Amino acid sequence: MKKTLPIFLALLLLTASAPLRGWSQPVQAPPTTAPSQQLAVLADDYWQTQMRLSPLYATFVGYGKYNDLLDDPGAAGRTEDHRQYARLLQALQALPRWGYSDADKITMAVLDYELRRHLDAEKYKFWEYNVDHMEGPQSWILTVVETTQPMKTEEDAQNLVLRMKAVPAYFASYIANLREGLHDGRVAARVPVDKTIAQLDELIATAADKSTFADAGRKLPADLQAAYLPQILAAVDTHVNPALKEFRDFLKNDYLPLARTDKIGLSSLPDGADAYKYMIRYHTTTEKTPEEIHAVGLEDLKGIHAEMEAIAKRMRFKGDLKSFLAHVRGDTKNYFKTREEIVAAGKERIDNTYAKLPLWFGLLPKTPLVVKPFEEYREKNEVDAQYFPPSDDLARPGVFYVNTYMPETRARFHMGTLAAHEGIPGHHLQIALSMEIPGLPTFRRHGDYNAFVEGWALYSERLADEMGLYENDLTRLGMLSGQAWRACRLVVDTGIHAMGWSRQQAIDFMKENTAMSDQEVANEVDRYTIWPGQALAYKIGQREITDLRAQSKAALGKEFDIKKFHDLVLRNGAVPLEVLRKIVADSLTGKP
Repeated sequence: MKKTLPIFLALLLLTASAPLRGWSQPVQAPPTTAPSQQLAVLADDYWQTQMRLSPLYATFVGYGKYNDLLDDPGAAGRTEDHRQYARLLQALQALPRWGYSDADKITMAVLDYELRRHLDAEKYKFWEYNVDHMEGPQSWILTVVETTQPMKTEEDAQNLVLRMKAVPAYFASYIANLREGLHDGRVAARVPVDKTIAQLDELIATAADKSTFADAGRKLPADLQAAYLPQILAAVDTHVNPALKEFRDFLKNDYLPLARTDKIGLSSLPDGADAYKYMIRYHTTTEKTPEEIHAVGLEDLKGIHAEMEAIAKRMRFKGDLKSFLAHVRGDTKNYFKTREEIVAAGKERIDNTYAKLPLWFGLLPKTPLVVKPFEEYREKNEVDAQYFPPSDDLARPGVFYVNTYMPETRARFHMGTLAAHEGIPGHHLQIALSMEIPGLPTFRRHGDYNAFVEGWALYSERLADEMGLYENDLTRLGMLSGQAWRACRLVVDTGIHAMGWSRQQAIDFMKENTAMSDQEVANEVDRYTIWPGQALAYKIGQREITDLRAQSKAALGKEFDIKKFHDLVLRNGAVPLEVLRKIVADSLTGKP
């Protein structure tokens, strides 16, 4: 999973709003300017607007103007959010109709798509029930401070203190949103609420000098550290922790008793069925229905299970597939023993893959990739691995995070497919290349179309097998388990949010159809609950890229070049699937 805007942020982005600061006037190109230049100005305006709307994300990507601010998730912020995106869409529609390059036309299509999906989200009121134990504000604020908050100068130190002082107002608005949801009958599921409360309990119990904010303060030069670390510690005790405690108490006392237990999907909420269809469009960039996607998942599982059964036969296992997967899960030799072992295995995989990339790609990223363990404050609730993209200026490398919590639950045979997905040839290769493309508008360099980004990463897991990166059948089983896991997502996500499945029903289906551990399965199901539709993007995108490759190979015959195909897919950055289809179709008809 790419750490986009929390995801990366699908739901948080949908509720992102204006910071508590006056707005600067948008820059407008003179009407006599060439159409392509007008478009470039508008594209930059959109990026600048995103930065103002989401100061935490601005810090995350290395945009330095708003490091002292938090987003405003309240009603006033949402009103400003609507005003700005409506203004940008109107400006896009007013541009001249002619005079654009092919690259410009892609930018126009992508910008139109993004602005409309921002505006379409408003009617579903996702902010009313967004309790998120993975990327909620209690985690996201700390993640930004831990990984990307600049801490070198006196201004940096002052910015951090100001951002910390804004925490109470942020959580007050967040609580108000959830109270609005209680009134309107939109309430989160119980398990994410329980997990968020547990996460908040740990944060509140952490002494100020052991906090993420204190760690950030210790990055300052010695003289500034002496002057500002006491202020930072004081802000933890007087601003941050009281706000977290207020949020915790609200969730525990007022919210938890009303949280949903059996009916955990969107379809159980007012307008939930339509909200889920929106989330499918948002994450897959298609008009597929829940029923279509559910059927695709079941069909895909059949083929993957056949491949798994062939491996069981080669390994001379006697019994059915369910017994074989249980046997693999139950063998303690298949799991790591120490945290350090997990990190070392991730690094080894990445190093081995780099050596083979030139045989499969013409375009290769210059930005490095590093392997790190998740931070302790979030490792318990995180998935097995995650990718953090480079900063906007490419000064910060990409990061392949591995989860080292309870190493005895982390399967060795999954590391190969995790490294292929989160690292290379998956997220890092695609995202770093996108950010390095000369002349690409900034908003496109950071494109977060899940169907493309996650589809490419899942395609990369299969590609790694073609590249010879899985050294034995057990490692290949790890890849197939990953493929089955993503096919299961099509079934389980739609099951939860469109067909009324319970949490236990979803867990049982995952356990019957993958080699994932019990801990992994539970975490995954809880993820689908809080991020409706996000998990659908992987298989839908992979299938599209695989189909386009087959079409290209059939059309070109002996002239088909896998390196050229991969470069064609990647050279425009992340785009909606309909745009990718046109790019590939134009290449086959000889259009530039």
